[in-house]
This record gives sequence, C-alpha cells and structure tokens, in this order.
Amino acid sequence: MAHEVTMPQMGYDMTEGTINEWRVKEGDQVARGDTIASIATDKADIDIEAYADGVLRRIMVQPGQTVPVGTVIAWIGEADEEVPAGNGQPERPSSDGPSAGTPSAEKASAEKPSAEKPSAETANAAGEGATEPEKEPSPARAAEAPRAGAEPASAASKTDDAPSGNGRVKASPYARKRAAELGVDLTGVRGSGPGGRIVAQDVERAGAEGAKPAEAPSSEEKPKAAPATAAPQVSAEDDPYSEEEPSRLRKALARAMVEAKTTIPHFYLTTDVDAEPVLRLRAEINSIGPETPRFSVTDLIVRACALTLQTHPQLNAAWVDGRIRRFQRSSVSVAVALSDGLIAPTLRNLDGISMRETAERLHDLVSRAKSNRLRQEELSGGHMAVSNLGMFGIEQFGAIITPPQSSVLAVGAVREEAVVVDGQVRPGKRMRMTLAVDHRVTDGAQGAEALDRIRWLLEHPTALLV
Repeated sequence: MAHEVTMPQMGYDMTEGTINEWRVKEGDQVARGDTIASIATDKADIDIEAYADGVLRRIMVQPGQTVPVGTVIAWIGEADEEVPAGNGQPERPSSDGPSAGTPSAEKASAEKPSAEKPSAETANAAGEGATEPEKEPSPARAAEAPRAGAEPASAASKTDDAPSGNGRVKASPYARKRAAELGVDLTGVRGSGPGGRIVAQDVERAGAEGAKPAEAPSSEEKPKAAPATAAPQVSAEDDPYSEEEPSRLRKALARAMVEAKTTIPHFYLTTDVDAEPVLRLRAEINSIGPETPRFSVTDLIVRACALTLQTHPQLNAAWVDGRIRRFQRSSVSVAVALSDGLIAPTLRNLDGISMRETAERLHDLVSRAKSNRLRQEELSGGHMAVSNLGMFGIEQFGAIITPPQSSVLAVGAVREEAVVVDGQVRPGKRMRMTLAVDHRVTDGAQGAEALDRIRWLLEHPTALLV
C-alpha cells in the first residue's frame, strides 16, 4: 500500500512550509527514519523523515514551493505500485520511475495544483505574499510596466523580480545559507519561487554563471511620482530611516507574541535565590574531568523545573479549547537566541532521567537549534519554558508565555552583594527568577508554591542529582 508524505505541522501556529531540497530522488529506496527532504518553516529549517519503507515513487512538490500543512508532498510505495498522479488519479509508473524530462512527468507537473500562487488566507497566515498598496512602484516593477501598444504582461511576469516592494530581497532561509556559502550576491539573482522568491536552485545557478546586478530602469520607464496626499511629508534628511522585510522567524514571533499577550492573562512572581550552593556544585562537577559533561547553570535550572512539574501538577497543564489539560510527563522548552530571532525547542519527557542525561540532551538541542538541524517533534510539546538572560547581565525580567504552554521562568544574572545570614552581614551571590503563569490554569498561591520549590532545589542542588 502506498504511503503519502505530507507537509508536517511543526508547532500549533504553523500553517505552511516550503521545500528547501529533496535528499532522495524518485525511484530511490528509502527506509523508515531516513531523511528524505529539508523544509523551511517560520522558525527553522527542518529535516523530515520517511515514515515507511519502500521506494520514493513520486515527488509532488518541488524545491522552492510553499504549500499548506497537510498537503501531500510525495508518495512512498512498492517499486511497481500505483500512486496518485498530479491530478489525483492513480497512475502506474514504469519500473524505472518517471524522470523530470519525460512527457508523463511534464504532464503530471502541469496537472499539479499550483503552490506558487497561494490563496489570500494562506498568504496572510504565512505573513508573506499579502497584497498591500504601494506608495510608489519599485524600479524593478516599473521596468516591467507595458509600453503603449504592447501586450499586457502575464501575472507571473509581474512577480518574477526577487526584491520586495521595500527593496529587501525575498529568499528562502536555505537560499540565504547557500548564498553565504557560495559568495553570491542575492540582489543580482532572479528568483523562480512563488512571487519571485529566490530558492536554493537559483543561488546555485547564479554561483555557476556569476550573478549580475539587476539592471536599473531606463529613463523612459522611470516610475511616475506618487500623487500628493493631504498628510505632510517628512524629509529623509530630518528623520532618516530604512525599512526591511522581517524574516520568517521574526514574523512568526510577532504573531505568537501578539496572541500570547492579548489572550493569556499573565501574572508574575519573583523570588531571590541563594546561588552559592548551585554554583559550588557546578564547579565541583566540572572539575571532575572529561568523563563527565560540563554543566551550565541553565542545565541545573531545567532539571529543577522538570522535577517541579512532577510535584506540582497544577503547573504542568495547559488551557486548550476552554478546558484544562494536565500532563503526566515533564517537557521543558529552552529559549535559544538566533541571529534573526528567538526559538524555544523542547526537551521532552525529562522525568525519570538523570541530571547527566538532561545536560547532554540540552547541549545537543541547543547546538542543533543554532545550526538549523532540529527535528520535527522538538519544535512543540513543551509544558513550561526557561529563558535565561543572565549571561547578558540582565538582573531581572518578565518573559512572555508561548501558547499553549502555561508558564515560563525568566532567569537573571548571578550578582554579588551583601546579604544578612543569622543576623550577620556577609558577601553572597544572589539570582532573581520571575515565573510568568497563565491565570486561567492556576492561581497565585499555587504558582508561588511551584516557584518556591524551584528555588529550594537550586539552594539544595544535591537533590537535582538523585
């Protein structure tokens, strides 16, 4: 029986994805768990795996195309098994499998539903491709304006140019990565993706040929000045500025944060932690030698959160469709800063594992997050999040809950200050932590109990090792 490969949903707010590249070809044998393609989401570039053994019979979505979640992007089956063609009807391919240049493949390609022209709903959900009125036509678009007596341009020709209306080049994350590797200037590359977006194949072709800068419009084709409006114009000399198109990750963060702050009733609790015990334990463990992993403060905090979720189930919950969903396992997300935004991959099922395994898994997760090598299941599923800005000298802050999670712990820097112990003033090391909680799921007293448990575990860190 043929198995369909669909565009996966990597996060509750993901609505579409873009194929970066296929790692296998039609006709190749694949096994369950093999990486078969790379896709670009709002948050990261992710490898997807085969969920069945067999032969990759047909690729339905080509690199550079963006399709909604759930769209069939490929079929896996037996070597001579019928699989749906581009029009959705079964077709029995030859034993060698169709190639891109065969008439059957060209026919199937022509019959495929176009992913290069998303609907208005899809464009709005992705944050790209939405039609907005332009105050002035860009030079590239003006260059393509039809002259008098000329044939009207096709819809495709109007969107072939890579730069967007504000001058920023539209390119997929993987295309930008390849451009950096090959030293290709994207401003001279003509995009073949949806809306003139540059995809990896365009970059590689430009790298082989040598990208040329885009031609400036002739004097005959210069755009006309925009009609005067009633609003006063501010001179760029008085208030200079520049504009840029947000990255896919930045757009995803913008949507998620607006939703979080407008739909989740946050309340915040702050406590001061005596950091000396946990810093002393960390130093002792890290001095043992290379046979043990080097622990960070974040490793120990994540461990404390995982244990607290087991003893305080009121925090290990989420508000979903008007009901409280309580979880039995401890899954903690960790905020990781990237060059163009923030991502919070998840460590799943931390209950029942050791402190050492927690640290090893966290180090691996952060490393892969920074190199765009996260797996599908790591982009969602967290019950609580940890955001540590202490390394930047931030003493205290309040973080925003990422739905559908119900809490996030914001950790500040360890600071040296005078403290009073048993009526005596002495130097000490303190660390502030602020817990943000969804008031629909739990209340202040229960949140305070959970935060106090985290504080106690960090002040008695040997409890983290058992």
